[in-house]
This record gives sequence, C-alpha cells and structure tokens, in this order.
Amino acid sequence: KTFSDGGQIIKFKCDVHPWMTGYVAVATNPFFAVSAADGSFSIDKLPAGTYTLEAWHERLGSRTADVTVTETDPAKATFDFTGA
Repeated sequence: KTFSDGGQIIKFKCDVHPWMTGYVAVATNPFFAVSAADGSFSIDKLPAGTYTLEAWHERLGSRTADVTVTETDPAKATFDFTGA
C-alpha cells in the first residue's frame, strides 16, 4: 500500500497469535530514529532549528520534548516513562 501523508503509525497483528504485533511509522521526511537497546537514539543531518521530538511506547504512551539544534552542537533530550 502507498501512503500519501505522513504521521501515521500502523499496527500489524497476527490473527492466530495475539502477542505477535508490529508497527510501521509513515514519515514524509528522512529525520527519524529507532532507539537502541539502552534507549539511546540519534538523528543525523538534521538542519539547524527548534524541533519537537516525540517518543512513543506501545503501552506507556508518548512523551514530547522541544530541542534546539545548532550547526555545531548536538541537541540532547531525555524522555522519562517511569510512573506512566
């Protein structure tokens, strides 16, 4: 299937095994990341500016953080899902 707009998260699931699920995020730009096992992530070649990042977890919901990216310094964001 072809999607004409971004910002969608589509869930796939098995009709036989309820624990077998997967997700596809549809983006209209190349600026996204999947976290590593320790939760860290990096988005390379992001143009300078102020952005709102969103982290999403299947059961714990989403969190957002505003960051300012410069041409010389990486921006850092921390998302806390404890107590969710």
